[in-house]
Amino acid sequence: MITETKHMIIPEVVSDIIESELGGRISLMPVTEKDNSLESLPGDTLKFPCFRYIGKAEQVDENGQVTAGLLSADTTEAKVKKYAKAVCITDEARLSGFGDPIGEAAKQLAYSIDHAVDEELFSLLDNIPMQRKMAAEALTSDAVADALSLFGEELDGDKLLFTDAKGFAQLRKDPSYIRASDIGQRMICQGVVGEIWGCQIIISSRIRDSENSLEKQHFIVKPGALRLVNKRGTLLEVDREPDFMRSTLYASKHCACYLYDSARVASITVFTGLEDVSDKGLYTVPGSSTGDTRLIIPSDMLSGGGMRWAYLLSNENKLKGTFGTVLTGTTPWGGSGENIAAGTNNYIHAVLLNVENKPLKTATLEINKA
Repeated sequence: MITETKHMIIPEVVSDIIESELGGRISLMPVTEKDNSLESLPGDTLKFPCFRYIGKAEQVDENGQVTAGLLSADTTEAKVKKYAKAVCITDEARLSGFGDPIGEAAKQLAYSIDHAVDEELFSLLDNIPMQRKMAAEALTSDAVADALSLFGEELDGDKLLFTDAKGFAQLRKDPSYIRASDIGQRMICQGVVGEIWGCQIIISSRIRDSENSLEKQHFIVKPGALRLVNKRGTLLEVDREPDFMRSTLYASKHCACYLYDSARVASITVFTGLEDVSDKGLYTVPGSSTGDTRLIIPSDMLSGGGMRWAYLLSNENKLKGTFGTVLTGTTPWGGSGENIAAGTNNYIHAVLLNVENKPLKTATLEINKA
């Protein structure tokens, strides 16, 4: 009996199969740009530019001077992560098994890596700034329309709406819902189950209640919002154990994911509880006059659509507000530059309210006075 190639595991061939399958199960891949330019370069923490808009054009009088805009960029860091999985195949399964055990193992390894990368991409969406969120009681046609307002003038173009089966069931009952069969060639990618307000709908198990933020987010994402940078192509290693007459295939991929442009993401956010955000970067500084203070709220916590920040003053070091109950006696927050007369109070209670004045987030901070 002659041993032929078909009887052996050829790492290069299996690696190519895995590479060709990668990305097929990443639901966010249609709105994620892939970048292979950093392969084989040293370092495990990568820095990337995130460019800011230069602002709208200004009217210029005849013979007037045109003011140059500043093209600036923020820098974001992304840690290179290694995703790996292994499959063990006995000689009996490989030589006598039904079908193609090696090919199936390669597909399963690719799916396993895709699963991990998809979760990493969704975790980036989970942490988008509060300004990219539209508060809603539930996912409805009206909630989608309201969330689209967050895109401003950039409303046109392809958009994917990621929701769960429950959210899809709510949308498909709406008169504005368009069935997938009616979308035809306009379909952006596979897996689209319908469309509403120009957003093609994809069902994802990644859309679920968060126990940390007490939110459930349904995401509207435009292409280019996310980036996937490959540090190294798929590596396959085979470990042969002759004493057991089996082979183990180890597949690994090194890559980094990051949010390139948060302005291409909008979240329809259903708040499920009152989160304490006292440790999320809010703080106070002395105001400009004696007895005054200023409440500083970081940029990633500034209010989004259908919500606003307000505050109360007291001498009680405890949180204010009850989820689902209207909170009275608050004062609208006027921004980080606002001087707040603290008087004899020692604590300020910052509360994020919805349009019905029901609290969504709450924080209690010690007052720093002038």
